[in-house]
Amino acid sequence: MEATLREWLSLLLRWIHVIAGIMWIGDSLLFMWIDSHLSPDPQGRKDVAGVTWLIHGGGYYHLEKRLLVPGRLPPRLRWFWLEATGTWLSGFLLLILIYYMSADAYLIDRSVRSVTAGQAIAVGLGMIVGGWLLYDGLWRTSLRDRPLVLLPVSLALLAAAGYLATHVLSARAAFLHIGAMLGTIMAANVWVHILPPQYRMVQAARAGREIDYSLGAHAKTRSTHNTYMTFPVIFLMISQHFPAVFVAQPGWLVLWLFFVLGAGARHLMLVGVRAGRTTAAVTAAALVILVYLTARPVLSARNVSPVAYGPAPPFAQVRALLVERCAVCHSETPVMPGFIAPPLNVKMDTPQQIRALVGRIRVRAVEQQTMPPGNITHITDEERELLRRWIDAGAPLK
Repeated sequence: MEATLREWLSLLLRWIHVIAGIMWIGDSLLFMWIDSHLSPDPQGRKDVAGVTWLIHGGGYYHLEKRLLVPGRLPPRLRWFWLEATGTWLSGFLLLILIYYMSADAYLIDRSVRSVTAGQAIAVGLGMIVGGWLLYDGLWRTSLRDRPLVLLPVSLALLAAAGYLATHVLSARAAFLHIGAMLGTIMAANVWVHILPPQYRMVQAARAGREIDYSLGAHAKTRSTHNTYMTFPVIFLMISQHFPAVFVAQPGWLVLWLFFVLGAGARHLMLVGVRAGRTTAAVTAAALVILVYLTARPVLSARNVSPVAYGPAPPFAQVRALLVERCAVCHSETPVMPGFIAPPLNVKMDTPQQIRALVGRIRVRAVEQQTMPPGNITHITDEERELLRRWIDAGAPLK
C-alpha cells in the first residue's frame, strides 16, 4: 500500500510540476519576446514604452506597454506568481520523494563516492541553497552593471558546481541537482527581485508618489537571467531519461555544455539567428561536443575485439547473475522495497524475456553502467564483463 501511495503521489506531483512549469515558462518567454519586439508608439505618448501587434485566432491583438504613472492605475492588474511557486514547490517535493527517500537507489553511487544517505542529501541541499546565495551575492555587487565581467565568473562557478556534484552524487542525481539549483535561483529571483520591486512601484503609483523606474529595470534584469536558465533546466530534467547523456565523461563538462546549449537556444529564439551569429556558432559547437562526449563510450567499446574478454559463459551463470542483480526489480513480482511493478514493464523472469532484452542489457548494464541505479544491488565489474562476453558471443540460451 505504501508503494502504491508513493507512486500516485509521484504522478500527481509530476503532473502539477509540468503544468505549472509550462505556464511559468510560457508567460516568461512571451513577455520577454514582447519586450524585445516593441515598436515606438505611433502617437508618441510619453507613458507608452512601445507597441506591437500579434495575430491569433483570426484576429490581431494591439499590445501597448504602458509605464506606471503616479495617481493612475488600471482597474485590474494580473500578477504572475503562482506559476513559479507551484513549479518550485512541486519540484522540491518530487526531489524529496524520489531522490531523498530512495537515496541508495538514486542519489548515491559508491563507485563515485562512498557517502551516507544523510551526507549525500546534505550535499544536494547545500548546492541548492548555496547556489542561490552565491549567485545572488555575486549579482548584487558593483559588477552587476558589467555583465561581460560577471558572465564568465558565473560560468566558471557553474562548472565548479558541476564538478562537485559529479564527484559526490550519482551521475543522474548530479544532473538533477544542478537543474534544481538553477530552478531555485529562478524561483528566488521571482520572489525576491521581480515581484517585490514592481509591487513597490504599484504602491507608489496608487499613492500618487514619484515612481522609481529603476526598480522595474532591476526586475527586468533578473527576469532576463531567468529566461537564460530556462532551457538549460529543461534539458537537465529531460536528461534523466537518457543515461547516455548523464554518464558521459567528464560529467561537469557535459553539464556546462548543456547550460551553454540551452542559453544559446533561448538567445536565438528571442533575438534571432541573424542577429546572434556568434551565439549560433557557440551553440552549435556545444551541441557537437555534447554528441561526441555521449557517443565516445560506445565507439570505444566497439573498437575492442570480443576475443579480448574470453569465452562466453554458460547461460545458467548469466541467468543467476541477472536474477540476483536485476530481477529484484525487473520481475512480475519485484522484491525490491518501493516497487509494486517492474520499471517500464521490463521483466527478466524467463529465458525468452532475457534474450529479447539483450540490446538494452548491453547498453544500460555494460556500456553505460547505469543499471542497477546507484548500483544498489552491488554488481561488480567482473559481472559486467561476464555479461559482455555472453552478449558478444550472441547471447546463447545454453
